[in-house]
This record gives sequence, structure tokens and C-alpha cells, in this order.
Amino acid sequence: MKRYPAHKVTPLLVAHPDLMEAWKEAAQEGRIRAKTLGRENVVIVEDPALIARLEALGLKGEPVVEEA
Repeated sequence: MKRYPAHKVTPLLVAHPDLMEAWKEAAQEGRIRAKTLGRENVVIVEDPALIARLEALGLKGEPVVEEA
């Protein structure tokens, strides 16, 4: 699971329609969650394929420790 700033993910989704479709499917299946940390909007991605795709596009996420 990794966390990404929403403002960095959005341009990638717009630029890559196939990524947008995979993103929508993962969201419907609950493998992506939006969250606000302080003043920053982030997305938490649980889907390994999406994480690999974002990293291949140059976006590095921060590991997320599951909250109890």
C-alpha cells in the first residue's frame, strides 16, 4: 500500500486514458481510498499493478502502515 499526493496523480490520469480506466475499476473495487492529511489530499493505493504503473511514470509513493 502506498500514498500519493492527489495533485500529482491527477495529471497522470488525464494524460493516460488507460490508466484512468484501471484507476476507475480499482476505485469501484475499493482498492483506492482518498484521504485528507492535514491540508493535503492524498490517495491510498492498494493495487500492486497501479502502484507499479505510477512508479513507472515517475511518481514515487510513500509506504502506508495500516491503521488499527
